[in-house]
Amino acid sequence: MTRGVSAVARSPLSEEVKAELSRLALKVCDARVLAALLPRAGHLGVPARRLAHVAEGAVAGPLLRRACCRRTYLRGLFLAGGSLSTGRSGNLLEIRPPPGETARARAVLAREGLLVHERVRRGCIVLTLRNADEIAGFLRAVGATETLLRFETKRVSREVRARTNALVNADSANLARTVAAAHAQVQAVRAIAERSGLRGLPEPLAAVARARLRSPAASLSELAVRLGTTKWVVRGRLRSILEVARA
Repeated sequence: MTRGVSAVARSPLSEEVKAELSRLALKVCDARVLAALLPRAGHLGVPARRLAHVAEGAVAGPLLRRACCRRTYLRGLFLAGGSLSTGRSGNLLEIRPPPGETARARAVLAREGLLVHERVRRGCIVLTLRNADEIAGFLRAVGATETLLRFETKRVSREVRARTNALVNADSANLARTVAAAHAQVQAVRAIAERSGLRGLPEPLAAVARARLRSPAASLSELAVRLGTTKWVVRGRLRSILEVARA
């Protein structure tokens, strides 16, 4: 059975994380943790094989009492079978623990404040994180600071772009509603003028009706300035004109 992440499933960001983790200096306790973990993974990429070779001579030590050992353990988990992807559908960090390591992997992640979801894919247990803050926390915990910076840059850029698009869409929708309302008001004024003339309207309504005919594209605020009143008054009078036209 092949474990780890296949070449097809790898993303450039995953490879960046693994390359960065493989370059980190190992202390004696780090080497012991990795010596107990990496050889149990059936498939390792180049960065993980390089690190496994460095830890080869260390005596395996499975105890994870120190915070540094737990974080090294998380490094080993990602090197043994981790992937990270970002895109329009969101962020996804996956870890495929070696045989027998699922419970401990979940516990160590929980101690770092990372609550993973579990799924089974092709008979293998996969631990996943989708929340961007938790993914950033994982990268920070394992020491992938360079990748963390790139991840946060992409995240901020994507959020700013989404916020900008939302504002543009909202402005477009507001403009469309304003144009439709102005068109309906002009049509109402013309209908009244053809039916009984604007002189039959009270002077405040007639003044607004004439202003709307002269400036079909003007906003309520612009009409209010020309009439020396507020846009709320203009809106109410235009609403009255619409009711008269419908009567």
